[in-house]
Amino acid sequence: MKCPKCNKEIGRFELSPNCKHCGVNIFYAQQEVLLTEDAKRCELEYATFHILTAKLKNAFIGGKIQIMRIVAMVLAIGAIFVPFATVEAGFSLFTAKFSFGAFGIYQAFTDGTLQAVLNMSTYAPELTASLFVLLALIVLIFLSGFGVFAALILSFINIQKSAKKAQILSLTGIVFSVFSLVLSLALPKIISDIAFINAKFGVGSIACIAVLVLIFVLNRLIVTKNIQPEIKDIDLQRVEIKNRIKKGEITYADLPLPVLESEEEKEKRLREKEEKEALVQSAKGEGK
Repeated sequence: MKCPKCNKEIGRFELSPNCKHCGVNIFYAQQEVLLTEDAKRCELEYATFHILTAKLKNAFIGGKIQIMRIVAMVLAIGAIFVPFATVEAGFSLFTAKFSFGAFGIYQAFTDGTLQAVLNMSTYAPELTASLFVLLALIVLIFLSGFGVFAALILSFINIQKSAKKAQILSLTGIVFSVFSLVLSLALPKIISDIAFINAKFGVGSIACIAVLVLIFVLNRLIVTKNIQPEIKDIDLQRVEIKNRIKKGEITYADLPLPVLESEEEKEKRLREKEEKEALVQSAKGEGK
């Protein structure tokens, strides 16, 4: 092995705790080297953490637009539960009521009403086709909204890219919502000739259009204003050094301590050092 201070070879059978070349205590010198390396590693790791927290803050609570975007997503989740239309069929033995909203579709699917309504092709083929198309549109609106939600969640990775994707997805959802609005308005007329079936228009499609337009506008503002996280250059430099260490270009032994230091950090370190020296001097004065 080599001495951690003078880097000269120490024989395998030399059991002295001190280096025969420079006299340093080998154990304590090794501990100092390890602690110094840990301090350097922590400095570089904290830079990654600082960048991540800056991105998270900017993506979700960095400004009014980001906060409003989260509120809009909550409203979008609520909008999908608003009925797009309601169909009621009165038979001799029972009455079936089917609400075209997220909760209504789930309830109809679990109790068999959805299957019964979609199987009415013998009595009302146009109604069955219209209901099937409306159901498909609602599913597509839901998938578009889920895509927007995923883009929002992942916006801390790159807020500009996620905002652009959210724009496209929200526009897609708006198109599907407009089609569902037209179909919901036409539904009562389509089944007006069927005596035992009634349909009522719901405002679910209007609610989805309004919320998706709001989401599109907010993401458009993020793109046009080029909202970016506030990341310190010194943290970017530290991450670059960390990547160089991973690639094996340099080692921790090649770096100073601290690795990099901003003016604020330097002033803080010097101030803390002066305060400690002042306390030591004060303690010596009291001892005398």
